[in-house]
Amino acid sequence: MIYNKPKLISLIIFPFGIGYLLSFFLRNTNAILAPELSITFNLNATEIGFLTSVFFFSGAIQYIPLAILLDKYGPKKIFIGEIILALFGCLLTSYAENFTMLVIGRAFLGLGIGSCLTTAFKSVTVWFPNDFWATANGMILFAGSLGAILSTKPLQFYLLENHWRDLFYLGFIVSIILLIFVIFLMPNNKEKPPIKNQSNLYVYKKIITNKIFYTVAPASTLGLASFFSIQGLWANGWMSDVAGLTQADVGNRLLAMAMAMSIGTLSNGLIVDQLAKRGFNRAKYLAIGISFLFFSHFILAFNIDPKAYWPWIIMGLTGNIGVLVHPILNRTYPAGYAARSISTIAVSTFLMVFLIQFGIGFILDQWGPNEIGQYPKIAYNFAFGILVTFEVLLLSWMLINIKKLDISG
Repeated sequence: MIYNKPKLISLIIFPFGIGYLLSFFLRNTNAILAPELSITFNLNATEIGFLTSVFFFSGAIQYIPLAILLDKYGPKKIFIGEIILALFGCLLTSYAENFTMLVIGRAFLGLGIGSCLTTAFKSVTVWFPNDFWATANGMILFAGSLGAILSTKPLQFYLLENHWRDLFYLGFIVSIILLIFVIFLMPNNKEKPPIKNQSNLYVYKKIITNKIFYTVAPASTLGLASFFSIQGLWANGWMSDVAGLTQADVGNRLLAMAMAMSIGTLSNGLIVDQLAKRGFNRAKYLAIGISFLFFSHFILAFNIDPKAYWPWIIMGLTGNIGVLVHPILNRTYPAGYAARSISTIAVSTFLMVFLIQFGIGFILDQWGPNEIGQYPKIAYNFAFGILVTFEVLLLSWMLINIKKLDISG
């Protein structure tokens, strides 16, 4: 098949963009639904943290086999399976009668559509030239940011006239339409299979022992994980309990963060590709973005200007900056390694999200809520302070070692 960028954008990036939009929307809904779910199912902070984070945990446990299957069978077949799992997840969540059913439904969502970004990034390495990888990834991430936008103020408006269960039934319908599109319109894999005499253990060893990987990956994965954890759940609690904002004000700030995210996800890929053509080190751009992201978390940890919009806007602009690690790393490995390289980052990220979302909830419950369900500021200070401490340590490691890397092309 002759390389035709506009056609491939419509047949590859568009369906994966819709998939990631749905994924981002469904995993972020608890930022708005958490208060209602807590009341309906009598959940405490630890339980709501576990419920939200199980999306990421279930995604993490299947990433390694997913990557192996991706490199073997290609992204189209795997994407079809992911959508089918999402169908079951949406139905189970929509009809959930207790906490256990909610957890199982959310686990299916994580196993399915929750992993579609790795499949999408693999598809980009298959169908597009490497000087377009960051831009193509940015387009898919931009679609995801639209899902983030929809999960804020628009979701609040939707819930004024509809039940939260209807939301997941709607997700079921969208998944059906997407499944039909992928089956009949998405092209099949054109990549040669990986070299057979290289075991998966050998490939993963080559990936994680690469000096570029262990320099840029730790801070990148923590940046992604902390952003997903805060945006997808604990931003609402912090704004309500620490800043004293109403749910309407919370929705406005979540919307502002999501809109900033849409700008950042699209522009960061374009900018870094253009700068790299002029010889600028990609890893340095990544480090600058991560520094700003961690600074926004520092602001939250110390309750600086709690009612302001600007920390959330900075967080949105830089929240997905960590995905730039993929076009950096994928240049250092053979093409057949791409999915397994991506999965290594994804597993680390999703496990970190699980630990952060669940951990923050556990820490908050050590103080406990007051009579109206709010947690004290000191509990948030402690939880976010621990997070920022780890962020400073991993960012320092990256900055110390990054000058030794040559990643300009």
